Amino acid sequence: MSLIESALARARATPPGGEAGSSAVPARAPNAAPRTAPTSPAAPSVRIDAPRVPADAKVCEANRVLLDQTAVQNHDAVAAYRILRTRILHRARARSWTTIGITSAGPNDGKSLTALNLSLSLAPERNSEVVLLDMDMRNPSVCRCLGVEPPSEMLDYLERRVSAREVFFSIGVDNLTIASGTRATDQASELLGTSQFEELIHYVKQHTVTPIILIDLPPLLSTDDALVIAPRVDAMLLVVAEGTTDRAAMSKAVELLSEFPMAGLVLNRAVEAQAHGYGYGIGKG
Repeated sequence: MSLIESALARARATPPGGEAGSSAVPARAPNAAPRTAPTSPAAPSVRIDAPRVPADAKVCEANRVLLDQTAVQNHDAVAAYRILRTRILHRARARSWTTIGITSAGPNDGKSLTALNLSLSLAPERNSEVVLLDMDMRNPSVCRCLGVEPPSEMLDYLERRVSAREVFFSIGVDNLTIASGTRATDQASELLGTSQFEELIHYVKQHTVTPIILIDLPPLLSTDDALVIAPRVDAMLLVVAEGTTDRAAMSKAVELLSEFPMAGLVLNRAVEAQAHGYGYGIGKG
């Protein structure tokens, strides 16, 4: 079994709602009352106020962001992200996941673009509100990929200069809200280790309905930032790139994530996908 297959097997190992390796089926008492269908959660009285900041179409096209005309021209990539979206949603709903961290072994594996394109793919699915948080504070790139200037910087929020409600914006895509920035810091792990992260997640949950929160994190082998956040999210998604991520780096990344629930593994720039005209493939999981 290859390293990728082993990682994917581990991602499938935890049954919905249970621990890895558990096969127990919950018993139901003979005289137990019939289960009732869950009711839809009530809409919050105050929603996230996200001012619109239009994305730059040319910048999005150059960065392969699957928005508007770029999505129209890249059917294979759109289809691949829809498959990833469906698999993520199945796992999230089965295991009551709300927060999913997205990381990679090293730089240039495409994790930020994966986070952004996955958010765009999830947005049309109306049962959940999609929120993308750019928490790669050493190299924030979501705004750069979109060609936008955020109304407030994520760094300013983490340093308590602005409140949670000020950090969000919209690019005009229904059901998608983003918080990001353009300024980097060398104090990222110290800032991510404060209560500001939990307060931001709490704010999102209080002002949305059944959210899916994707969190773009730094590469695992470059800094400890992703490991500061990993114990505080529901699951982790690992992005690797064929031709970029070497075997040793991937093995170390899988080892570092072994104690956390895995949402899956994404194989970027797969040779098979390139043969069909686009450099992305989604690993089975």
